[in-house]
Amino acid sequence: MPPGPDLSVSPAEPERDASSACEADGEEARQRPDAAALYAAEAPRLWRFFRRRIPCPDEADDLVQETFTRALRQGARSSLRNPGGYLTRIAQNLLRDRAKIARRRSADLHVPADGEIPAAADPLHLLEVRDMLDRLEAVMLELPKTTREIFMAHRLEGLTYAEIARRTGLTIKQVEKAIARAMVELDRALGSR
Repeated sequence: MPPGPDLSVSPAEPERDASSACEADGEEARQRPDAAALYAAEAPRLWRFFRRRIPCPDEADDLVQETFTRALRQGARSSLRNPGGYLTRIAQNLLRDRAKIARRRSADLHVPADGEIPAAADPLHLLEVRDMLDRLEAVMLELPKTTREIFMAHRLEGLTYAEIARRTGLTIKQVEKAIARAMVELDRALGSR
């Protein structure tokens, strides 16, 4: 994990005499919770929180930094009873924002499958895609019924091997073999042009 934000830097202040500067710095330190200690205590927990939800460790690091940046941007919260909970709420909001952005991006890329050709679509590319889909459909129809149903249950319904095994009465190993067989046939169909 990268080092925490440098919280010791403060904006330039007008010159003060030495005694008032020391008093003000002491008062500011008492009002602001020790951000470095808070970072040391909470950053590993937040990193694990993000890693459970995001596959990339670098993104988790960035989100931990963003969480603390947002918390510090909100100002001194010395009256917080549960700073860990506050940081968790910020982390959840970051993930929610990230999901909204991803949904918007995927909506922009969505092409309806009702047969209408988008105006700017490349006709050659569309023919290649239709040809690939035709080959995939032909291969799927050639698969044994059980293999096809197992593959569809896993890929389309998102069932686990164990759930498929319970549903079909097969062993998990048989389910694995059926899915592998289907994948080999589909790969062979896509590889032959």
